[in-house]
Order: sequence, then structure tokens, then C-alpha cells
Amino acid sequence: MLQAVEYLEQQISETHFFDDLVKQVQKDFQMAVDLDIEFTAQTPAELVVQVVNELHRVITSTSVSKFSNLLYRVDVAEADVKAIKSQDIEEYLERIAFLLLKREFQKVVIRNTF
Repeated sequence: MLQAVEYLEQQISETHFFDDLVKQVQKDFQMAVDLDIEFTAQTPAELVVQVVNELHRVITSTSVSKFSNLLYRVDVAEADVKAIKSQDIEEYLERIAFLLLKREFQKVVIRNTF
């Protein structure tokens, strides 16, 4: 989880896109998973925790296809997901959260820059 927090804190300190990032994450979760979810994070650390918790909920409460659909919608590279070698579900979800948030941030920056 630390990797995702450090990445976001570094990126967010250089830009002013945190609110847009939270909105983008919320939109993609709602569209891909059909959850009535609201992300209320005020800091990168809070956002990472919320994303990890929601990923855990998606895997345990819904179907694997919804989890896959979320990764597809966000456009997380399949090769990156397959490269995660972890037996621990929490560590796996933390790494997925990092990939997801990194890609979401890229989308926000591109949308606001071009």
C-alpha cells in the first residue's frame, strides 16, 4: 500500500488533480461493478485504503468477471496484473490498487492537459 500512497503523493504534489482522480475512480467503479459507491477520500492514503477495501469487496461479494471488467474499464495492462506474484490476497489487492490508481491518474492528467 505504501507504494501506491507514495506514488500518488508525489504526483499530486506536482499537480492539482486529486479531486478529478477521486471522481474518475468513482465513475469507473460505478460503471464496471454496478456498486452504489462513493469515494470520500481527502488524501492519497485515504484513497488507497478505500480502493483496496472496495477491490476486496468486489472479489468477495460479487463475481470475478466484475473484477476483470473493472480492470478492463480502467485499462490496467493484463501483463502487469499477471506479473503480480503474491499468495496473500491483501498484498495482491494492494498491488492491483497501485496499478489501477496509476492508470486512473494518467487518464486524468491526459484529459486535463490535452
